[in-house]
Amino acid sequence: MAHSAQCVVSFIANLSPIYHGEEILGMHVARSLMDGTVIVPEPNDEQEPEDASVIVWCQGDSSRASEVPAYLMASNALVSYVQFHSVGRDAEYAGNLLDDLSKHFIHKTGATMCLPYREEEFAFLGKVLKATEAAGPKIAWEALKKGLGL
Repeated sequence: MAHSAQCVVSFIANLSPIYHGEEILGMHVARSLMDGTVIVPEPNDEQEPEDASVIVWCQGDSSRASEVPAYLMASNALVSYVQFHSVGRDAEYAGNLLDDLSKHFIHKTGATMCLPYREEEFAFLGKVLKATEAAGPKIAWEALKKGLGL
C-alpha cells in the first residue's frame, strides 16, 4: 500500500484537540498541540502499513528529527487522545473508546497498533502468579506448560 505513513499522519492529525493537521513544506503533517512536536510522513513511503515510518520533529524543530515506526507513534497519540477524552469517566469507557478507535485505525491505515490491555485480559496471568505464590515456581511452571500443551 503506497502512502502508508501519510495515512497514519492523517489519522493522528484528526485526534483533536491533542493534534491538528497543517501543511509544512508542501507536506500534510500532524502537530501536537501539547508540545509542538510535528509528525511528518516518511518521504520515501513505499512500505507496507506495518513497516511504515514517520519522522518526528521534537517540538517542531526539524534539526531534532527521529525516525520511528508509524504504528508506534500512532499508538502513543491514540492513548493520549483517549486519556484526554476519558477524564471524569470510568475505565470501561476508556477501554471501549480505545478499542473502537484502534479498529478505526486498522480500517483507515491497514496497520495495527501497540496498545495497553485491559485488566480482564490479564486474568490468566493473574491466576498463574497466584499459583506461583501458593505452590512455588516449579509447580506453577509445570501447570503452565501443561495448560499450554507443552
